[in-house]
Amino acid sequence: MLEPKAVVLLIIAVVGIGQAFFLILLLLQEGKRAFRANRWLMVFTAIVCVIFVDKILDVFLSPLMRLYLAPFFSPFIFAAIPAIFLYFREISGRPVPQPARHFVMAVFVAICTSVIVWTIHGNTDVNRLLLTDQGLGLNWKAPVSITALMLVMIAVYCGQFIAYMIAIWRTCLVYHRQVHQQFGLDGAVLRNWTTEFLVETSVIFAIYIAINLFDIFVLRSEWLIILAHCGFALVFFRISHVIAANPALFVEAGLSGKDHASGKDSPSVAGVVHENGALSRHLVEVDEAQRICRRLNRIIAREDVIFDPLLSMPKLARFVGVTPNQLSYVLNRYIEKSFFDFVNSERVVHAKRLLLAEPDRQVLDIAMSVGFNSKSTFNLAFKKITGTTPSVYRAERTAKDIPQIV
Repeated sequence: MLEPKAVVLLIIAVVGIGQAFFLILLLLQEGKRAFRANRWLMVFTAIVCVIFVDKILDVFLSPLMRLYLAPFFSPFIFAAIPAIFLYFREISGRPVPQPARHFVMAVFVAICTSVIVWTIHGNTDVNRLLLTDQGLGLNWKAPVSITALMLVMIAVYCGQFIAYMIAIWRTCLVYHRQVHQQFGLDGAVLRNWTTEFLVETSVIFAIYIAINLFDIFVLRSEWLIILAHCGFALVFFRISHVIAANPALFVEAGLSGKDHASGKDSPSVAGVVHENGALSRHLVEVDEAQRICRRLNRIIAREDVIFDPLLSMPKLARFVGVTPNQLSYVLNRYIEKSFFDFVNSERVVHAKRLLLAEPDRQVLDIAMSVGFNSKSTFNLAFKKITGTTPSVYRAERTAKDIPQIV
């Protein structure tokens, strides 16, 4: 018969796995366009799911069997925080060129754990010292080489947590500034989502590390470990709730300059170069700016580019054939729009046409088709540009087209 703590651990693990699969399904429903950013959140979810599976096996397997599985399960916790970091880099418009290198530490831990398992698997005395009901543990009476290797892995994990959390918070703060510049007060929903997710994951990982350090160096208590895993299940539940209520809040904020958005539809970008030529500080000459604007006119006609929800300043600059700084300069100086306002204004032009041409089509479907990731962000951008919401715009224009009956 299972002990109460084993039953509680099983319930938490099963609930956590169920929440993880539900969260992955929600992320997949946001479509292929959002996959580039969401894939790292799905990786993080899958990693925690594997950790829950490990805890289920802990209930049913012997300590020796868990020892042999340690090289497989132990590295996953070292990959969780890098996955969160890569997610925030994606949504901030600064994807990491070689993301695989951030998981090298997990490979290092797998090798170290394999060495420990290979060293002690045939040594009965060492087995008694290191194998406990909770699995592989630290014991100061064990051989010095094994103890040193385990201490190195513990130090590496703590150092990784501190370094990545600093990097994640810095990335998030930059993203918040970008969203504020592009949306102002209307960007609160984006900032609130990222802040909540970051605070929740930071707190739960800090608690998880503190509990594990206490468990290793002070007092072994499986109830504390159960408490930490309960926290992961609650975080998944909250994330799933937020995404279900506000799907696809992941909108990249490109490199931005001054916010000069207007409520009018955007004119042809090639027609405004000469009007603002006097403002140039010669980062881009007038002739070059005209060429960039002509390229922009051709590119915005391509729906596969302008309707990409993960379109960022660097990505658009690559299509134009210039640097992000040059494109930002032309947008701000000549077109008098920030990157986000420029892209959203073009998307809204298409959305306005679809709202009237297809009156029975859902607003969310139209928003997704023109590159917005959710109805909430579409409403914010649409109202900022037109002064009204998509639903009100459609209702007003439709009412004008209906002949009045006298």
